[in-house]
Amino acid sequence: MQAVQSLAEMAHALLRVEGVEPLAMPRYLELNLRIPLDGGNDIRHAAGTAVEQIAKRVREVREHEQALRPGAVYSYFAGTSHAEGCRPTEPRHVFDGYGSTGKPNFADFVTMAIERKDPNIEHLLAGEEIVLTRVTMGRVLRTQQLAEFGNNSPVFKILGQVDAGLFRVLSSAGRCAFSFQLLRGTTLEGRVRLRLHAVGAVDPMELADPAIVQIMSRFQRHLDLEAMRLQGMLQNGEVDEEAFVLPMLQEFAQRLQSRTRNTGRRTQHGLERSEEGQRPTSRAYPDAGEANDASILWDLDQGTVVVLGGKGRVHVFTPQGKHITSVTMQGHAIERRRHMGRWRLAEPEERGEFRIHIKRLVAQGQDQPTEEPVSPGGTMPPAGPEQG
Repeated sequence: MQAVQSLAEMAHALLRVEGVEPLAMPRYLELNLRIPLDGGNDIRHAAGTAVEQIAKRVREVREHEQALRPGAVYSYFAGTSHAEGCRPTEPRHVFDGYGSTGKPNFADFVTMAIERKDPNIEHLLAGEEIVLTRVTMGRVLRTQQLAEFGNNSPVFKILGQVDAGLFRVLSSAGRCAFSFQLLRGTTLEGRVRLRLHAVGAVDPMELADPAIVQIMSRFQRHLDLEAMRLQGMLQNGEVDEEAFVLPMLQEFAQRLQSRTRNTGRRTQHGLERSEEGQRPTSRAYPDAGEANDASILWDLDQGTVVVLGGKGRVHVFTPQGKHITSVTMQGHAIERRRHMGRWRLAEPEERGEFRIHIKRLVAQGQDQPTEEPVSPGGTMPPAGPEQG
């Protein structure tokens, strides 16, 4: 036990030195140990062999993680994702497949939407804040790639991607696009791994709409479950992996499209709010503190928490408990949002974290509700029309 514990501590230390993220740590390392019984140089040789095996596995873990560079794609020509030309340099550029020599190609998202005659391109060109998406399978992205330059990275294979845009960027008047890739890999333990990887010139954390990152996070959790299902299917026979992930990519694209916003929506929001009455702000934090599980909802479109109070009161908060707005709504309006899939019951961890934040704010005397509507650049209240 002491010997195994010592080896484990050494492996952990090497992994930390190599900069491997905690979530990427393998559960175990397999070694081929030869235990000499006569001691002497044989023991030193056996120990050195064990150490070398551990060091090799640590290097494999590092390479496994570093094969993915944030925002970049793998270049088969250069044999890395860290070479020049692996990441788009323009905010609106998306990944447009590999060239014959395995070099990544990038193209302007809007130009591509015009060329493929996207039905909503005119709205985008007119300045409306809408999100266009396109699903492309991995085999299409590899069409021009010659066999001698390979069709798989050392670790991950592109099964498909969703090109999406345009998104507003914090501290910038411009907008950007992404290629959200669904990658298939294998963990060091030999299990199937499905991973969402964002390719773009902008870090997703810099987006003005925080719900995009939340949609990505939820999709990754879904992929973790689907990877286990794919693992079982592969053990029972051959599977068309790209056909397996196509419905997931289509659903992810639909989630991104649900972020559509336009000026007409904001106008309608004002009209609907005036029809539904004044905002009952004074009851925001009391209602939040008293809400049961069924009264705490999650707005998938806005990434906010919706609290249902008595007499038609509806309060909107950030997940950190900051009050955004309150309205009075008829029951049919609330049910319509739930039926359309915009509002759903908050999950246990979402409710738990929200309640902790509410209690902390109340204890600190920071439970003052917002008295004025949020600015156009902030999170919108829930009273706008649903997006299909």
